[in-house]
Amino acid sequence: MNRRERVWQAIHHQETDFVPYNFHAVPGVWQKVCRHYGLTDTHEAMEFIGNHIVKVGSDFNYNPWADEVGRVELTVSGGPVHTALDSEGGLHRDEFGCLWDRTGSLPHPVAYPLAEKPDLHGYTFPDPYRQGRFDQARELADRYRGEVFLFGKLGMALFERAWSIRGMTQLLMDMVERPEFVEELLDRILTEWNLPIIDQQLALGVDGFYFADDWGSKTGLIFSPRMWRRFIKPRLAVMYQRCREAGVVVAQHSDGAVGVLFPDLIEIGLQVFNPLSPSVMDPPTVKAQYGDRLCFYGGIDVERTLPFGTPEEVRGEMRHMAELMGRGGGYILQSSHTILDDVPLANLVAYIEEVRQMAGLT
Repeated sequence: MNRRERVWQAIHHQETDFVPYNFHAVPGVWQKVCRHYGLTDTHEAMEFIGNHIVKVGSDFNYNPWADEVGRVELTVSGGPVHTALDSEGGLHRDEFGCLWDRTGSLPHPVAYPLAEKPDLHGYTFPDPYRQGRFDQARELADRYRGEVFLFGKLGMALFERAWSIRGMTQLLMDMVERPEFVEELLDRILTEWNLPIIDQQLALGVDGFYFADDWGSKTGLIFSPRMWRRFIKPRLAVMYQRCREAGVVVAQHSDGAVGVLFPDLIEIGLQVFNPLSPSVMDPPTVKAQYGDRLCFYGGIDVERTLPFGTPEEVRGEMRHMAELMGRGGGYILQSSHTILDDVPLANLVAYIEEVRQMAGLT
């Protein structure tokens, strides 16, 4: 059984020789790992660790065609500030016109193209068929196809893409005051961007498709289930159906306490949910309620255990989650979110050595 087959069996709720796993981290962490083990690059590190999953596609908030350096004027309290804008750091404008501050580990938006007016007249979506868009994805897929489980990916799939165009506060108000505008915006995201992007990645021969769209906070949904069912669910169902008809696995990433949506997601075809986050959902409970219908992906706490625990605590949590969630299949072990630079090297080594031991690589 190779890594691809192990993931496939786990997703379809069959027990495997050991639970499939992944190591998922920001570039700075990968560099730290490479230095510690004397590895040349991330590809070599992935093979050393024994990662089971590779995602192909483009960055969710990055314009791959932006190679020029310019200046941008932002209005802040006290007056305008001129700031460098380039593709390597600082402020970066994505293909949809949203301006991101990329100076930290996790980019955050600072300006939105339709912030002033809920009007799509004159707004142009990027060309999803632009030549070269999936060249790197194709190379990555060709490199790993058949050996690991390949996910196509679409970040900021609906809600996040809409608020990155309109602004979070404005979009939430629009859902109540201007629902027709929200419907039009989401329909255009679906038809003019999402479906063409999905189709092109399906053509690469992926095994599954991984959608990312955050709907939750620590305590619940950002907006009501009724709103989600009106604006998000029917369009998500179209995307899931496109993938299921192509014979690939459907996975969804959504941060926060979104468990109330699990029955709806299962209804429209979801098979894998990420992240399993112990800080917002109880692993034994979700395993008991949904473990026969959803494969959970995540589970190793990035908020407490990895940054603040001891190496022994990291390894103990990994063993516990593998035993609890892996029973009967339906589990892929990974950190509950991207591992950040705040995780000590000793805990990174503990994570890596534990999964290598599980896989018999030591």
